[in-house]
Amino acid sequence: MTTHLTRLTAVIFLTQLGCGGGDRVSDATTTIPDVQLFTGARIIVGDGRVVEDGAFIVRDDLIVEVGSSGEIGTPPDAQLVDLIGRTVMPALVNTHAHLGWERYTSWGSENFTRENLIDHLRRHAYYGVGTIISTGSDIEEIALEVRHAQRLGEVDGARYLVSPGLGTPGGGPNPRFTDDAGWWGLHSVTGPAQAREIVRAEAERGIQILKIWVDARDERRGAAVKLQPEIYAAILDEAQVRDIRVIAHATTLEDHKRLIEAGARRFIHMPYDADVDDEYLQLVEVRNVFIVPTLGMVTRREPFRRPVHEDPFFQEQVPDEVIAMLRAGTAESASPDRPRSPAAEERARVIRDNFVALRDHIILGIDAGAVGDFFGYADHLELELFVRLGMTPSDAIVAATTRAAHAFGLNEIGGIEAGKRADFVVLDANPLDDIMQTREIAAVYLRGVEVDRAGLRAGWVE
Repeated sequence: MTTHLTRLTAVIFLTQLGCGGGDRVSDATTTIPDVQLFTGARIIVGDGRVVEDGAFIVRDDLIVEVGSSGEIGTPPDAQLVDLIGRTVMPALVNTHAHLGWERYTSWGSENFTRENLIDHLRRHAYYGVGTIISTGSDIEEIALEVRHAQRLGEVDGARYLVSPGLGTPGGGPNPRFTDDAGWWGLHSVTGPAQAREIVRAEAERGIQILKIWVDARDERRGAAVKLQPEIYAAILDEAQVRDIRVIAHATTLEDHKRLIEAGARRFIHMPYDADVDDEYLQLVEVRNVFIVPTLGMVTRREPFRRPVHEDPFFQEQVPDEVIAMLRAGTAESASPDRPRSPAAEERARVIRDNFVALRDHIILGIDAGAVGDFFGYADHLELELFVRLGMTPSDAIVAATTRAAHAFGLNEIGGIEAGKRADFVVLDANPLDDIMQTREIAAVYLRGVEVDRAGLRAGWVE
C-alpha cells in the first residue's frame, strides 16, 4: 500500500503529519498528486450501507466520487492506492472530551498549553478519530488560537471544535477540575438576560457549540441550585438564533424532559436515576434527540474491563513509565472479589435498559481527559461497550460517525460519500464481523492526508 501521501506546497522541508513536537510545516520540493484513487476496499459508508469491492476518489481534501471498483474511472494523473482485502470506514466523531489537562503522568491546569493541546489532537488522529469536541473545560484563549491555526493548515491532528460551558455560579465541572488552583471558571449565569449576552459574545468569537451544566454538582462551591429552566430556555433560544448547537449535561429523567421541552436536542449522559418512560421516549423521537451515554465512564469498575496497561493497543503509544504508573495504581486499588452493592447493581441495570431503549439516538462521546480515560484509545473501548450493551457493530459505527456528525450539523464529515471531507480509516479486518476489529488500523487519513502514525508512535514511546 502507498504509505505517505502528504500534499506539499512550499519550499524546502516537510514535517509529515504529526511528526515530532512542533506544528506541521508545509514545503514544496516534492509534489504529490491532488487526486487519489482508492480501489478494492470494502467501504463502510457510515450510515449502515456497505460497498463491497469499492472505490472512491479524493481530490485535495474532499471525497468526490464513491462506487464499485468497476464503476469508478481513473482520473488523469491520479495517485492509485490499492486497498484490496482491506476495509475503509469513516473517521470517528467524538462529541465529548476534555482536552489539555491530561499528560498521562500528571493531570492539571498547568498542562493546558498549546503544545499539549496539539498533542491530544494528534493522539485522537492516531487512533482514527477525525473530529473531537472538547466540552467546557478548555482555556478559551489558547483553544481558540489553536482552532484558528488548524483552520489555516498550521496545526494537524483531529479536527478541533471548542465548546465553552455555562452554568450556575459555583457549578459546572466536577471537583477534580474546580479544586485545581489554576481553574479559571466557566461562564457563570444568574439570569436569562446575562445568559443571552454570553451566547451572543461567544457567537462573535466564532463558537459553534456550547455546553450547559444543569446538575447541582459541587455544594462546596455553592452549586446547590440547578441551572434554572428560565435560564437554559434563554440560552437555547439565543443559541438557535445564532446557529449554535447546545449540549446539556444532565443525568435525571425529569431534567431531560424539561430540557427537551425547552428545545434541547443533545445530552451528555442518559437518565441514570430512573427507567425511561413512554413520555420521554416520545419526546426523544419527536424532537430527534441525540444522547452521549459515556458508558466507559460509568463502567470503569466492571469486571469485564481489561486494565489498559495490559492492552497492546494502548501500550504501543505510551512510554514504559506510563505503563508502570498504571500497573502500580491498579495494584494499589485492586479488590477483585469485592461484590457490587445492590444500589450499584440497580444503577447498572438502569444504564443497560435505558441504553437499549435509546439505541437509535446514541452518539459517540467519551469524557476522556476528565476521568482518566485515554484519548483515541477510549473511543474504541466505547464502541466495544455499545456492542456489549446491544448494538450491532454496524449500529455502533453509525453512532460514532454519521449520526454523531449530524447531531451537531457537521454535514461535511462522518461518512464515505461524495462531498464529505476525506477523513477515513483503513483497516486490515472487518469491524462488521467483530467491533474489536476497529483496532486493526492500517492507515488513517484526515483531510486527504495520511497520518504518520509510525512517526507519532516513535515520538511518544521514546
